[in-house]
Amino acid sequence: MQEKQEKSLTSSQVNKYAFYLLTSSLAAMVQMTYMTIFMTDCIGIPASVVATTLLVARIIDFLIGVICGGIIEKFRMPWGKYRSWLLVLRWVIVFSIVCSFFDTSAWPLGFRVGVSFVGYILLNASFSFTTNAYYALGPALAGANLNDRFRLSARGAQFMCVAMLITSAATVPLVTALTPVVGPANAYLIVAVVFAIPYIFGCQVVSNLCKECDPSGKRKEQGGASAVTLMDMVRSVTQNKQLLVVFLAYTIYYIGLYVISGLGTYYFSYIVGDYMKMPVCMTVTMITGTIASMVMPKIGGKLGKKRAFVVSLVIYAAAYACVYFAGGNWIHYMICAAIGGAAVYMFTSFGANYFVDCGEYHLYKTGKDTRTIAITMYSVPMKIGMALGGAIATYGLAIIGYEAGMTVDAAFEQHFMTLLSIIPAVLVLVGAVIMQAGYKITDEDAARYAAENAAKYAPKA
Repeated sequence: MQEKQEKSLTSSQVNKYAFYLLTSSLAAMVQMTYMTIFMTDCIGIPASVVATTLLVARIIDFLIGVICGGIIEKFRMPWGKYRSWLLVLRWVIVFSIVCSFFDTSAWPLGFRVGVSFVGYILLNASFSFTTNAYYALGPALAGANLNDRFRLSARGAQFMCVAMLITSAATVPLVTALTPVVGPANAYLIVAVVFAIPYIFGCQVVSNLCKECDPSGKRKEQGGASAVTLMDMVRSVTQNKQLLVVFLAYTIYYIGLYVISGLGTYYFSYIVGDYMKMPVCMTVTMITGTIASMVMPKIGGKLGKKRAFVVSLVIYAAAYACVYFAGGNWIHYMICAAIGGAAVYMFTSFGANYFVDCGEYHLYKTGKDTRTIAITMYSVPMKIGMALGGAIATYGLAIIGYEAGMTVDAAFEQHFMTLLSIIPAVLVLVGAVIMQAGYKITDEDAARYAAENAAKYAPKA
């Protein structure tokens, strides 16, 4: 069906679309990586309270993530069905970052918790809408051309890697340099805001790029697919077995990932005993990740979506199982993290295309166009992973006896390394098994579904 595919996108179009992910990653990474230790060590919230606060916030965030696709489908704003969310919510995201790192250390505990809670909810709920709107613009921009869809997602993964390289190399040194001048809490705030500013322009760039392909969402401009009801949205998830398989595999992977992410700062602060080794380690792993983001997508393309996913997760699980033996040897830890981080680019280069394929499959089988809902589900596993993985990490710290400023003994170190390595490794391996056993859409099937759907449900002139 290759004759049905549209003319390829230019490199400029691909880069402009991917630029959004560079800026959104810059805006999000400081909160994702440092908010927990900011809350415990900078504004003095006990670890158990932090765990409960973030768990409640992440549950709410998850619920918003589930329904945001339906809201995007039904709600209309004047600047385009998808672009409008980017243009409006970028300002809310910048404000929420200020809330997340505002120095409330002199306030009562309830106020400290409340401000952090509001900052977290505003940021992540807003990103639920903007991220799903952004990923919905990808198929609209690329059309049925699966090669262009892959180019968009692969370049986005590369740009995200660049953003992570920048934040990993710069955040801790900048915070350390600013701390003697403005204090540790304000240092985090300044750095977070500086990294958030480019996001304003990233939203504008992708909005301008997609102005002509963003549907207004008016019923008369839709193609021949049946109108989607709320019950169709529910069925699109519960009755689409392939979507459920991908959703579950991704969710378990993200739970393991966010256990690791939630403990990284504590590993360097308390197990290694040198917080400044963290930016060195992160910079090295991001450099190897950047190189991997150029090479691994080609390997992933040869393996195909399913095999790339499974092989990546098996390597990632093995790498982090080996972290258990690192102890305070941060070089050992860095090597394992670099290997695991490089491997995942075999499948992350496909990005939302796993979920897009499931949406095309559902439309092909049922005639109900719930592709936007399928795309929405791409971000939900991350929400669940943040909630459950973050809870495992933070409650785990409380269970093994963590206290801010504590002196580490051998027993604590052993429990911590189990929490950091063995638990996430097992989770990631389970995700690989689920994908291997349950996912049935071949890349050839995905191309056929997309081409036939494009022909049958093309928008009317």
